[in-house]
Amino acid sequence: MIRPLLALSILATASAALAQAEDAAHRADRLRTIELNRRAQGAVDRRDRANADIRESARRAQQRYERERAEWLRRVAACQAGDYDACDR
Repeated sequence: MIRPLLALSILATASAALAQAEDAAHRADRLRTIELNRRAQGAVDRRDRANADIRESARRAQQRYERERAEWLRRVAACQAGDYDACDR
């Protein structure tokens, strides 16, 4: 019973020591990965801001279209009701 526990504790201690030991190459790779991720996030943020501008422009265009269409429908209804001045616009 003691031997398996001893082996388990030795294994846990060894793996913890290995996890803490970071050589210079691994540290450089890890820092490079962090930098690449930071740059990629910046690119995503810029893309999202540009897309937000495009979506806002499309939303305004849709609202303008709906206003113009509502006005046109109002004029059609007025023309059909006998307001012939509405037909000329």
